[in-house]
Amino acid sequence: MKESYGDLKKLEELGKTKQNSFTIEQLLDESLRNVDGESRMEVTNRMEKAFNRVFFENLGKKIAIVSHGASIKFLLMKWCNLNSNNQLEFRGKMINLNSPGVLKLEFNSEDLVKLVQVV
Repeated sequence: MKESYGDLKKLEELGKTKQNSFTIEQLLDESLRNVDGESRMEVTNRMEKAFNRVFFENLGKKIAIVSHGASIKFLLMKWCNLNSNNQLEFRGKMINLNSPGVLKLEFNSEDLVKLVQVV
């Protein structure tokens, strides 16, 4: 999977007009994109497709998936909510995402039942 940040100079300019970091702005607006970049919706669709392929090909196994932090946040929006402080919550608990970091996701069948920041 290849991420596209688009025109980095335009991204810097766009960041000056926004209240939050670009990643937070994309969490708030799934269609926001940089010139020649991807929107959260596009990243999420790409991540979900890859995640589902790996997940279903490895049912019952422990697997590791590595990606860019923003892409992981966008994928986590499938199971998490965004609270009033623009932070992810899973089942009412805030998820503190370290960068770099390691998350542990546990599934019961296809349902996410546990999400923990390991490192």
